[in-house]
Amino acid sequence: MVEAKTRSAEFQDVKPEDFMRFLEYAYRRDYTVPCCVEDQNGINSDEETSPAAVPEAPPPETPPPEPPTEPPAEPPEEPPDLYPYPEPPKPERRLKARKNTRSKFEERNYLPAGNPSVGMLKDFEPQPNSSPRQDFTPVFLAHARLYGFASMYLVQPLRALALYKLHKTLMSFQLYTRRVSDDLELARYAYDHGSDRKPEGTIDDLRELVVEYIACELDTIGKHKEFKQLIEEGGEFVGDFWDVVRVDLL
Repeated sequence: MVEAKTRSAEFQDVKPEDFMRFLEYAYRRDYTVPCCVEDQNGINSDEETSPAAVPEAPPPETPPPEPPTEPPAEPPEEPPDLYPYPEPPKPERRLKARKNTRSKFEERNYLPAGNPSVGMLKDFEPQPNSSPRQDFTPVFLAHARLYGFASMYLVQPLRALALYKLHKTLMSFQLYTRRVSDDLELARYAYDHGSDRKPEGTIDDLRELVVEYIACELDTIGKHKEFKQLIEEGGEFVGDFWDVVRVDLL
């Protein structure tokens, strides 16, 4: 091999900072997460308070008790339709399906008990955001790129660790309206650089994680114009996304 003769190796499409994290992992079985960057664009005062903040309405006044009334008479039973149509999904069913998707996303565990990284996680825990000025794009992409590097060179423990850290970061990420673009950049990276869907329909773990997160936060992300652009671009993202959200809709 050329590497053995020259005593050097060339890693294409690998950023120096990502390789430094790989070296750190090789020695410490963990890697340091980059810090978020400060968004210098103007922030509205409404965005500073909370993600998708909605002012709380004052509690309604307690109405006076109503006099007891006779129970209404039951209406006569109608004859069954000869050609019944399927009823549309009830809101309760859609809400339950949405909760099931969120529970599935939040309960994912990519680090089994025997993984060598478990004992050292306390010093490398991902940090949450607390302001719409905090751009988490470099944080998300650092995990995603390291996942891709580990997948390419079959470093399974590092691959699992990168997924674990990204998942935990998304779990604690406060989705301010201004920060929706951070998540969409992660989705673009996963579908521009990740592995395509297998013939039997299995999708890449990174893509599955990202799609589930977007489905959980669809009420906020779905209103963003960049999300519409991502949908209009087509590709496997649309099919993977539909496979998740159709459970909530049908």
